[in-house]
Amino acid sequence: MDTYSTLNDYKKLEVTSTNRLKLILMVYDAAIASLKQAIDSHKRNDTIKRNRFISRAQLIISELNNALNMEQGKDISEPLSKIYYFLNRHLNEVHTDNDIHKVKQSLNIISNLRDAWNEISVKTEQQSINSEKSGSNMAANGEGLNTVYG
Repeated sequence: MDTYSTLNDYKKLEVTSTNRLKLILMVYDAAIASLKQAIDSHKRNDTIKRNRFISRAQLIISELNNALNMEQGKDISEPLSKIYYFLNRHLNEVHTDNDIHKVKQSLNIISNLRDAWNEISVKTEQQSINSEKSGSNMAANGEGLNTVYG
């Protein structure tokens, strides 16, 4: 394999990884927005909309869980799956016990997970910039990401 072809392969990996990280952040943002809307709906005593936004957040959380790569990224995927399961169960309880604090707790957890993924995104982007400056052929731009989200 010639050098030009190898560099192109690394560039494709970089673009794919960066896009995947941004996609993950967008999915978390959608869950966060739904939970915030659920809280706002609760404040307005609109139980129907609150439940609709909670259900939307649960669907998003389920999709995050379904996207986990449980074979390769067990060290991260298994704890994330447990968190997602907890969140969905916790949010489900809101439908019956009307406890908005559970939505707020869930929002806090999802926000913290989103912040962690954002840190990974920033570090990956910085690694990409540094490898471009140094001419390095590092493929560190998301190899671990593929092990977490398949």
